[in-house]
Amino acid sequence: MSSTPRVRVDLLGDELTESEQRLVDVYEDLKRLCEDDLPPVAAANVRAALALVHQAVNGLALEYEHLPDLGL
Repeated sequence: MSSTPRVRVDLLGDELTESEQRLVDVYEDLKRLCEDDLPPVAAANVRAALALVHQAVNGLALEYEHLPDLGL
């Protein structure tokens, strides 16, 4: 089985640019950080950052999900 990189596409079927992929990566990292047991000030700021990045990811049609549905 060959190890070819997975090509990511947006909700319209277009390949993500490098910048868009980096934005999705940051978004995924922030969602994972929200699951960690962080001090209250860090947890609040990570959640605030996630909300802002979510707007960019959603607005660019890179991902579509509702943060409350994820329990965040």
